[in-house]
Amino acid sequence: MGQEMVRLLKIFGLTSLGLVLLLSLFNERRANNSGVDPTFRISDPGMLFFKNIRRIDYAVKHLPEANIDIYTHKGFGSDSSKNTLILELIVHKNKNSASLYLVHQGQPNDQQALQLQIVDNGKVSDTLQLRQGNRYVHLKNSETLIKWLNREKVAIETKVDEKWIPIIASPKEKEAFINTYQDFLKITSTQ
Repeated sequence: MGQEMVRLLKIFGLTSLGLVLLLSLFNERRANNSGVDPTFRISDPGMLFFKNIRRIDYAVKHLPEANIDIYTHKGFGSDSSKNTLILELIVHKNKNSASLYLVHQGQPNDQQALQLQIVDNGKVSDTLQLRQGNRYVHLKNSETLIKWLNREKVAIETKVDEKWIPIIASPKEKEAFINTYQDFLKITSTQ
């Protein structure tokens, strides 16, 4: 009984070990224990493409003390009294990461949360409240706005003094918003 048990254990042990090694060859998904969120990590080819090709469309604000560059698409214009929503691309050089930031420009600067709605054929089909938050909140809100902007014949409005007024209304602003979002996806290799 003892020799037979040892023989069975050897067979099952070697078979189990062989099966584990065989299956590990096909394991493409590995645990990410680095502590860095891949959603915002900059890829070298993406950043190289952005700096060489796409950066010409952006105004750059350098913050050397924080080692940050803030890119604002030139399609948004520089009229600070015009009511619009600007999507800024922030590159953190030390952290090798990029993030999006929504900046409101125009009338309702004193509100706690910016209320937005999408009007489709005269009917409100969806609403969104923009509050200050971390980069995940800004990314989620940007994704929602991109979905809205990609729809045909819709208007995005914001509430100012109990009236709804258009925001991101011109085709140039829509294109600038969409291009900034797409460039973020290319930089982070999310696309």
